[in-house]
Amino acid sequence: MLKKKKSLVYLMFFSIFYVYIFKVLDYALFQFQSLILLKYFMPDLILEGQAVGEDLNLIPLITLNPQDMETSLLNILFLIPFGFGLPFITSFRMKKVVIIAAVFSIAIEFSQFITGFMAKITFRIADINDVIFNTVGAAIGYILFV
Repeated sequence: MLKKKKSLVYLMFFSIFYVYIFKVLDYALFQFQSLILLKYFMPDLILEGQAVGEDLNLIPLITLNPQDMETSLLNILFLIPFGFGLPFITSFRMKKVVIIAAVFSIAIEFSQFITGFMAKITFRIADINDVIFNTVGAAIGYILFV
């Protein structure tokens, strides 16, 4: 069985994409580890998070105030590299890239919800709007790739 040799440019972009994915996960999920430790070692400290159960929004675009618009723009920017990078290292077309980006975004939001629920500390809201705008960002990234 012959292995297809990859070019140095491909390996460089694959490595950059790999690091990008882990930085996205680090930003979106791994902040909770320090919050859990903080809660454990300083139980009297009041953390200004959402109450458990108030950290989920399944109604799209219900409120878009200026702060939500800023967050939405950041969510779009957050996954533009995903939409640009994935077709560079694979031969996926736009539809598949957008579906993978949506599933990736849903997985992040679900993980944020479960982590907050289990730790009873929530600083991020699992929001359908994040999924929508992350997916839009990936689509924009794909368009920039083409």
